[in-house]
Amino acid sequence: MSSTNRLTVRNDDDYYVTPHWVIKEFLEAVDYKNPDRKTILCLGNRILDPSAGGCANYEMSYPLVLNSMGHHNVETWDIREDSRAAKTCVDFLQTEGRGEYDTVVTNPPFSLSMEFVQKGLEHVSDFGLVIMLQRLNWLGSKKRFEHWKELPLHSVFVHHKRPGFNPEKPSRKDSIEYAHFVFCKSKTETLVPNLFII
Repeated sequence: MSSTNRLTVRNDDDYYVTPHWVIKEFLEAVDYKNPDRKTILCLGNRILDPSAGGCANYEMSYPLVLNSMGHHNVETWDIREDSRAAKTCVDFLQTEGRGEYDTVVTNPPFSLSMEFVQKGLEHVSDFGLVIMLQRLNWLGSKKRFEHWKELPLHSVFVHHKRPGFNPEKPSRKDSIEYAHFVFCKSKTETLVPNLFII
């Protein structure tokens, strides 16, 4: 997912390589091992990346970084046949969630981002997390307004540096800021979203 005004050519399948530093920066901000953490989020023991990506030239970004930071329990799916995911040709939006994961984390196709959040909430257990990397302006638009009234947004971690999604041209940054949006499937409390700059 990347901004439409970026210097990178748009991919038909909306697949872009997520920069590892963006993921690492987010995880360091919430990791209990980091003394400078902004907050603590427990990712749990069952993690799913439903649009894991990867290709012949590049590793899957989230699983690689999560693994390097001690999370060796990431299940990987992708709709693309040429993905490096353990399960390919899986349309996440057509799966049936039974609350079987602690965390669903991914960089979803922007055009399906709300659907990915809703499906992710089906797949996580109570108090489970759904974490999505999105443009900061995802918070706006009439189309998404009603969703924001209902979705259990827990926190927003805004990245102070703009990422680029073309590893062949790492100096070319996107045209807009990005954030990791964290949703918590909570049935017993009203969530007041927290904002963090990382």
